[in-house]
Amino acid sequence: MLNNNPIKVMVVDDSVLVRKYVSQILGEIQNIEVIATAPNGKIAAQKIFINRPDVIILDIEMPEMDGIEFLRFLKENTSLSVKPQVILFSSLVADGSVVTFEGLALGAADFIRKPEGEIVQNIDYLKKEFEMKIKNLFQTKQEKLQLEDRKSFVQMDVKPLNYNETVLFGIDQLRLLIASKAISPELLAIGSSTGGPQAIRKIMESLGKLSIPVVIAQHMPAGFTRGFAANLSQLFQREVVEAGDGTVMKSGVIYICPGGSHVRIFRENSSLILRTDAKEYEGFFFKPSVDLFFRSVREAVGKNVLAVILSGMGKDGALEAFELKKSGAMVMAQDKESSAVWGMPGSAVERGGVDIVIDLKDMGNAINLVCQN
Repeated sequence: MLNNNPIKVMVVDDSVLVRKYVSQILGEIQNIEVIATAPNGKIAAQKIFINRPDVIILDIEMPEMDGIEFLRFLKENTSLSVKPQVILFSSLVADGSVVTFEGLALGAADFIRKPEGEIVQNIDYLKKEFEMKIKNLFQTKQEKLQLEDRKSFVQMDVKPLNYNETVLFGIDQLRLLIASKAISPELLAIGSSTGGPQAIRKIMESLGKLSIPVVIAQHMPAGFTRGFAANLSQLFQREVVEAGDGTVMKSGVIYICPGGSHVRIFRENSSLILRTDAKEYEGFFFKPSVDLFFRSVREAVGKNVLAVILSGMGKDGALEAFELKKSGAMVMAQDKESSAVWGMPGSAVERGGVDIVIDLKDMGNAINLVCQN
């Protein structure tokens, strides 16, 4: 936490019982205070300017103004200093539902699926989920507000050619990195978590046709990644598919690793093959683990890989990003300002596992420069 003030949360749901139980759960978490509730988006839209919540827990299906309409309102009518972080909390957040990805595209930072049973029977699970996500999102927002006061962060002095000792910042430095760290990528490997779906969509807006496979390990529950792949495929008219056990990587295809399972890449003769792994590993809570994924990529491909770490909570990917960079691979990370949460990319930077930090709006073109070079 960056200050001692409680995190101000507003609960928006048309169910009186949901508002009651969620408020009670949040009230038991240290440094979190429910400062307002609302039965629909229309009333919530009025209250945000009065109560100034840091985080909103938002239902989707509500009368007068639903959650999707409310997200559009936030996007069009709030600045960074006022705009709260939003966590979708709805029974409509089902496996791969279109509305989930629409909400994320409109600015929701994360989602929690409402339990099928009574909320009161799932208090421990919800308390853990709410606490982790609310506190991480709040800290990220505070850090972004601080960055507004010191824009020079992305212009810090670096030694452009000495990438083993420092981190480069900005796409303007990329050609120097390419000239001094020659690789011939066989694979584009991307790891992401909270904020990842939005970041991936933004990248695909400018991502060119690549002659190598793209594999994305996005932290998602089982069932969601198939819908995510279908959503991206339809939106961008690209071949985007959920990979499965034994999938042979094909050039130009974008593969989403299946949620709820670890994944590894193996080389068999001249082919790269994805294998799933349902085992539990101590220290690797999120599935698919980006660290396990990156390790397998390093072992299968060596230095000829471009690895990208996007927005996400925690430190997943940081350990193996360092090993990838040390082996000669190129590692990019999303910058702090454009990340929903700078946990994963920030941890990789701190550990020395990143060659260059790129603004999200430039990431697609940066990937094109490296992979089409």
